[in-house]
Amino acid sequence: MPESIGATEQPGGPERLTIHEVGPSSDDPIASLMAQVAFEEQDVRDTLEEFFDWLSERYKSDHWKLTERQSRMLGRPASQMMNAVWVKLQTYLPDIIGKWCETTPGATAFILACGLVVVPKVTTQIKLSREKKRTIPVAHESVQVASPQATRPAQPIQDGMIWRQAQEEA
Repeated sequence: MPESIGATEQPGGPERLTIHEVGPSSDDPIASLMAQVAFEEQDVRDTLEEFFDWLSERYKSDHWKLTERQSRMLGRPASQMMNAVWVKLQTYLPDIIGKWCETTPGATAFILACGLVVVPKVTTQIKLSREKKRTIPVAHESVQVASPQATRPAQPIQDGMIWRQAQEEA
C-alpha cells in the first residue's frame, strides 16, 4: 500500500503524481487489513450511480440520475481522492481502532461478527435491489386530480336540441 502520495519532478517533464509502495509498517492486524483496501474506479462509479439513483427516487426527479459521461467525470477523481484520504487515515486509524478494541470488551468480536454476518447481507441486498430494478419497470405515471367541472354533468346548451325538447315537454 502506498506510504505517501506526492508530486515529483520528472526529468524533462512536468510534475507527476507518484505512489511509493510499501508494506504494512507493523505487525498490527488492523493496519494489515487496512492496507488491503483500495477504492477501484468502477466500484466508486457504481456507488456514485446508486447514490444518485437513490436521490432520483427520493425526490421523484430523473434529473438526478447520472449519465455514463457524468459517472466517468466523477468516478476517477473520486476514487483518487478516496485512495489518498485512505492512505492518510492508515496512519491514524490502526492506533485508534487498536486502542478502542483493547479498552472496549467485545469490540474485536463485534467487528469480526459484522464482517462475517452484516457485510454479506448488505452485499446480497444490493445485488437483489439491482436485479429488482432491472426486471421491474418503474411506472412514471402522473396522478391527475379531476377538476370540479369534469365531475359535474354537462348542462344542455340553451338553444340546443335537448334544451328545446325539455321545454316542449314541460
